[in-house]
Amino acid sequence: MRIYTFFEKASRAFPDHPSLSKLLVVVAVSGGAGGGLLAYSDAKPSEAANLLAPSETENKKKKVVVLGTGWAATSFLKNLKDPSYEVQVISPRNYFAFTPLLPSVTVGTVEARSIVEPIRKLVRKKNVDLRFWEAECISIDPANKKVNCRSTQNADLNGRAEFSVDYDYLVIAVGARSNTFNTPGVEENAHFLKEVEDAQNIRRSIIDCFEKAALPTLSDEERKKILHFVVVGGGPTGVEFAAELHDFVTEDLVKLYPKVKELVKITLLEATDHILNMFDKRITEFAEEKFHRDGIDLKTG
Repeated sequence: MRIYTFFEKASRAFPDHPSLSKLLVVVAVSGGAGGGLLAYSDAKPSEAANLLAPSETENKKKKVVVLGTGWAATSFLKNLKDPSYEVQVISPRNYFAFTPLLPSVTVGTVEARSIVEPIRKLVRKKNVDLRFWEAECISIDPANKKVNCRSTQNADLNGRAEFSVDYDYLVIAVGARSNTFNTPGVEENAHFLKEVEDAQNIRRSIIDCFEKAALPTLSDEERKKILHFVVVGGGPTGVEFAAELHDFVTEDLVKLYPKVKELVKITLLEATDHILNMFDKRITEFAEEKFHRDGIDLKTG
């Protein structure tokens, strides 16, 4: 069965504007990654990989260390095909995650296992000496060209939980963190949607809220408070998640919890005047009208 994302559905609303439709489909692929694929297209990692041109006078393999297993790291590794390099990949995550589908994982439309790929399989090459270490980088010594790491598997590997890796070239591709703008209480009380584990935690929290609201000891006001879901951010990820959550509630959860159907509320907060304001005005208008019809409360500006 073909699953269409919110943006793919939106793209079909503009049949007379093929370029706009193409843009929407691209966003559907890359939006959850915070523009990962679009950034990749602009950065052209194949050219970055080719910058590591080996010297004809050197026979010894140069050591390339790559930190991270996300979009930038895997794109770089796929385009590094020269056998004259010894490549070591270091990351606490031993898989690549297709982050644009994380909103779908939060509601079970897509299973988590279907959006991950083992990094060892993904970067396996016959002509390149490439190894992977599941560890976190704790410091970098640029003077001596060393990366200091700590294993994430065992806190005491016979006293050798920490180790160092030498490099000639260092590629830092660890990604970015969500900006909380130093808002008090965000870290302690909000969910973030960056990793597969985040999506799974959000799904569990949604179910827990409905289970709690179904208890007979609560008043309707208490149930409304529990079933009020607030999404912060009107970019591609926030909009996609709000749309997925609405479908999950109206198509699945109300059948399991029919008595609380009228008490559910979804609110999306956006600091600017419109959601998806980085795209064409027609896309923004389509999304806002769709949310209005679905009863999703938009608070902008």
